[in-house]
Amino acid sequence: MGYAGARSHQLIATWPQNRASPVEGIPLTTATINERRLDATALEIKRFLNGSRAYFDAAKVALTIPRWRGLSLESSYWFSKAIDLGGDYTTSGGESGSAGAEPQWQYEAHRDLKAVSPFDQRHALLTRVVYETPELSGAPSWARRILGRWNVSGVVLLKGGTPFTVRSGSDGPGRGNVDGSTSDRPNLLDPSVLGRSIDNPDTSVASLPASAFGFFAPEERLGSLGRNTFRKDGIRNVNAALARRWSVRADTVLELRAESINLFNTPQFAEPGRSLADPNFGRITNTLNDGRTFRFRLQLEF
Repeated sequence: MGYAGARSHQLIATWPQNRASPVEGIPLTTATINERRLDATALEIKRFLNGSRAYFDAAKVALTIPRWRGLSLESSYWFSKAIDLGGDYTTSGGESGSAGAEPQWQYEAHRDLKAVSPFDQRHALLTRVVYETPELSGAPSWARRILGRWNVSGVVLLKGGTPFTVRSGSDGPGRGNVDGSTSDRPNLLDPSVLGRSIDNPDTSVASLPASAFGFFAPEERLGSLGRNTFRKDGIRNVNAALARRWSVRADTVLELRAESINLFNTPQFAEPGRSLADPNFGRITNTLNDGRTFRFRLQLEF
């Protein structure tokens, strides 16, 4: 058993500025966005700075059986949590499009963005098993050569889904704060949906109903729904292999090997449509992994 933790400070983050703000006497419409910017000669200005932090904590339990009656096993389970203030670990700040997460408006960014990280997977189990069948001593020679000394192996990976964020999908009046950015999130009307895993195309619309959210008026500045409050489908994958080696003569070996990736053909579904303004909101239309594959190999070594 063990613990692993990390505290990362001064991570690269994006601070948006020069977004349109409410100005007395100017209507809050899409047409007046540039008129309501502090600097009317520029669009949104993004500053890259070392202004984000991240936290990671994990507990691990591992079991290892080196060899027991032909069986070898390694299994480990992780329970972890990763939190950040909007900084993306893939962001270098070297390119203008490297934005990471953005707040709904240009002030109080950390309070608006604090949430679990995009790569957070609370549960993870990895198990590797290898079993060698016995020699079948006492059996006829043909049975020993055909049935004995087979090597059977498998890898099982189970991981929880990563988070995703529901967005308004529009910055227009009645759907967003009309500040020139599409980072708005809606208001949460039904708290019971929080934390759900949206992982089945047959039930995704019911699990993530549009009625649980509501658009906000421009003067509200930002929606009440947090960042990364839902999770997509997790990983449930089994790979397996079956192999046998025969000694043909002193310096010649024949090997037969059969392998399968995603043996049970289990799909990992992609995240659903997450823009409230889009007609496909809540619908899962794609998968993230490949289907089951087999590979067979017959090899002669001499």
